[in-house]
Amino acid sequence: MQRTSIRATARAALVAAVFAAAAAPFAAQAAPDHNPRAEAECRNCGTVVSNHTYKREPERASGVGGVGGAVVGGLLGNQVGSGRGRTLATVAGAMGGAYAGNRIERNMKAETYTDVRVKMAAGGYRTFTEKGAARFRNGEHVRVLDGRLVR
Repeated sequence: MQRTSIRATARAALVAAVFAAAAAPFAAQAAPDHNPRAEAECRNCGTVVSNHTYKREPERASGVGGVGGAVVGGLLGNQVGSGRGRTLATVAGAMGGAYAGNRIERNMKAETYTDVRVKMAAGGYRTFTEKGAARFRNGEHVRVLDGRLVR
């Protein structure tokens, strides 16, 4: 009985050794490569932490919206009242229309920007402002090339 147990143990050890020898080349390939030279080359790499998309209006409008709004507002204000009241309504309508037209023009010319916050591999955080909608997702690995983010 003891002989059978010793033989079974010896067979199990032999099978384990064969599998370990066969798996050794694969284990060596799966080991992570900690090459300090490769890490030094990627000092400008990082991971996207957050995105913030917003619209930015131009500082100045061309004036077309303001002039158009003033004309329309003045015409509408002229329809109200009579005498000095009509004059006052026309002026108020022109001023209100000019303001509204200017705001509408600035809203129409607003541009979308995205602030992308990146945790750098070398340490610290950097924020990049890009024109347009978000191109990167949170957790995505990126690289800084010529001051811009690339995949």
